[in-house]
Amino acid sequence: MVPMVGLAYWPLLLWLPLLAVQYAAVMFLGTGMQSAVHSITGIFVDTPVCGLMKIVWCVMLVLCLDCLRNVFKPGVTGGTDVQTAQMFESYAAKEGALVLAVNLASMAAIQALHVMIGRCAKLEVDRDTMKRQAQAAGEFSKQLMAESKEGKAPETKMPEETKEKEDELRKRN
Repeated sequence: MVPMVGLAYWPLLLWLPLLAVQYAAVMFLGTGMQSAVHSITGIFVDTPVCGLMKIVWCVMLVLCLDCLRNVFKPGVTGGTDVQTAQMFESYAAKEGALVLAVNLASMAAIQALHVMIGRCAKLEVDRDTMKRQAQAAGEFSKQLMAESKEGKAPETKMPEETKEKEDELRKRN
């Protein structure tokens, strides 16, 4: 199990900086940087790579549970060499459980932040659209009120040619 724990450190080199950039974009940077980070995380969340990441997540979950099982395994009594080896395995299992748990949490957090950044961007677009629509409706109502203050618009008269055409049609029948 100890060699497997060493493999769990490599994904952290990807997950933790990505999570830090997402957090910085949400908390301190503007919407432009949020959309840039959203497109980067979209590679891992919105593409078929997400299916591979879910498989990796499940494998890490199984390995984390195995490490937890080894942490809580009762010790055996025996010589000092056996106790030392068992203590080493226990510490390695604790380390593995911690590293794998951080991997699991960071993968879930990256996906959750990606979804939330996308929803916030959509809400901002909807808000801006509604703001423009409200301003246009306000301008239109101001224009209508200005026209009503000027007085009623004169009614247009019906052209006389249409009445003559109707008479001709009646005469033909």
